[in-house]
Amino acid sequence: MALTDHHDIFIGSTGDGWTFLVLNRPLRNAARILTGAGFTAREHQGRTLYLLPPETAEDAHERAGVAAYGLMAHTLDLVDLAWTTRQHGASPDAQPHVTIRFTEHAVAATAATGQAGAVLVQYGFVPAVAQRQYACRPD
Repeated sequence: MALTDHHDIFIGSTGDGWTFLVLNRPLRNAARILTGAGFTAREHQGRTLYLLPPETAEDAHERAGVAAYGLMAHTLDLVDLAWTTRQHGASPDAQPHVTIRFTEHAVAATAATGQAGAVLVQYGFVPAVAQRQYACRPD
């Protein structure tokens, strides 16, 4: 099971600034709520993803917030791991506190701060050789 499949709603972002939302179960009026907040629906590997492009960076946090608020009328099982939904002075150049990389056989993370690293350790990551680098335990 993928990280994005654990919750009813998963909000994430890509390294190049796209905000995405995955619905893991049908929610009443979800498509209307999401498109009303500016998301567009795209088909990806048999699933529907909702996307906000990088050019919405200045208000991605507000758009995602409007969508999440509307969806929370139907579920509170939501996770938001999108750095694009945080308003860092509304700067499109804002950087994430943690970058998570997925490969076929491993999950690794880079923390921008010691506090972010502590959160990674709290949730099962272990420090790697390089400073502020972390990996998931093999189990």
